[in-house]
Amino acid sequence: MSAYSRHLTGTLALHAVPLDENRFVDWIVDAKAHDCIAYYRGHLALDRCESTGVLSPTDRRRLATVANRVMVASGQGLVFPVQKRLGPHDYLYLAVRALGRLGTAAMRAPRIVPLKMAA
Repeated sequence: MSAYSRHLTGTLALHAVPLDENRFVDWIVDAKAHDCIAYYRGHLALDRCESTGVLSPTDRRRLATVANRVMVASGQGLVFPVQKRLGPHDYLYLAVRALGRLGTAAMRAPRIVPLKMAA
């Protein structure tokens, strides 16, 4: 484990939801390329389920909202979602800021290219 990973895991407790959707979006706006933020530590797929009982209903909703926003931002080319395995059912979920900036041509709607059918 790198020194940076040790630093992140040392500051983020297991099952902690350190930020909400607004704070994550604010981070995207202010972050520079390659900046990184940890948005969860645990097992995201399992911990989002009500049946596991790991998180309170409020934390579970906040986690689901942030995780969904990370994936939307990834689809827009703004961040790279990354996970680092720390142990059994213990992962560190990170968003790494991509090079793209909000409002640039690369962030606008993709150009649709029609497929040519073979004759």
